[in-house]
Amino acid sequence: MTGNDSDVESDGGPDAETEEVHGYATDAEPPEQPETDPSDAAEAAAVADAAVADGELRTTTNVVESPVVRTAARTVTPFVVAFGIYLTLFGTSLPGGAFQGGVVMASAVVLIAMAFGFEPTQEWLDARALAGLFVLGAAIFGGVAFGAIVLGGDMLELFVFPLSVENMVKLVEVAIAALVCGVIIGLVVWLAAGLEDGGKSA
Repeated sequence: MTGNDSDVESDGGPDAETEEVHGYATDAEPPEQPETDPSDAAEAAAVADAAVADGELRTTTNVVESPVVRTAARTVTPFVVAFGIYLTLFGTSLPGGAFQGGVVMASAVVLIAMAFGFEPTQEWLDARALAGLFVLGAAIFGGVAFGAIVLGGDMLELFVFPLSVENMVKLVEVAIAALVCGVIIGLVVWLAAGLEDGGKSA
């Protein structure tokens, strides 16, 4: 193709609707944008408004029931709890501790809730048992703290107890792990179940 031929094409030839930019043919006119139907925008707004009723947020997603996830949750949960107990009891001399063990044990319940649903898990959990974790942890920790004063020592002074210091530390670790586990389970399971119920769950 000669220079004259390209001039003829750009002036009104068969390729008059295209022009060359750096040697590449481009469309002179941009492609047409699809028109937005006002009714579609109104329908989307109506769906968004329907998600909020009487000032309460409605749930739009639920837990996907999968037999694979449920089977995996049933299989893994005992090992997770055992590992959390190990971290709690042996965290005094090995890597771990009460906070880590409490979080791991609570994650087992959260895993069950994610596999079977938060509301069924909330119904399965006994609120009295969850409250018992708080009471047990606080009672043990308070007993160790103030029991040292009764035995003539300072608060949380473990040397005055008849048990070894290592065993007393493990007792305190169990108390802290119970508190941490109860707090995490209560926050995750009860808050998630409340969101699923639109804030109506206690």
